[in-house]
Amino acid sequence: MSGKQILAGIFAVLILIKLAFLLISPEKWLVVSQAFLGHGNLVTGIYLAVLIVTGYYVFTRLDLFDVAVVMLFTSVLVGFSLIPYAAALQEMGREIGAIGFGKAWMAWIIWVAIAGAVLYKIYAGRKVE
Repeated sequence: MSGKQILAGIFAVLILIKLAFLLISPEKWLVVSQAFLGHGNLVTGIYLAVLIVTGYYVFTRLDLFDVAVVMLFTSVLVGFSLIPYAAALQEMGREIGAIGFGKAWMAWIIWVAIAGAVLYKIYAGRKVE
C-alpha cells in the first residue's frame, strides 16, 4: 500500500466515523469535540503534526496546481456544507472580528504561502509584453 493510499484511507475512515456520529448521535459528537477542544495546545500540536506530515507528502509528491485545485474543491465543499448554518456563522464571524484574526496567524501564513507559490508558478515564466 502506498503512502497516498494510507493517507487517503485514514481520511476516508475519519470522515465516515465523524458523519456516522453526527447522524446517529450529534450530542455525543459535541461532547467528544468539546473534550478535545478543551485542550487547545494539545489539539494545536496534533493538527500541526498532521499538517506537517501530510503537507510534506503533498508538496513533495504532487503538482502544486493539483493541490490548489483540490484545495479549491474542498473549500467550496466546506462552504456548501455550511450554507444551512449561515446565521450562526455570521454571529461567529462577528465574534472572530471582535477578538481579531491574530490567533490564526500560522494558518494565514500557510494560506498566503500556498497562494503566493501558485501565483509565482503561474507568472514566473511569462514574459511581459
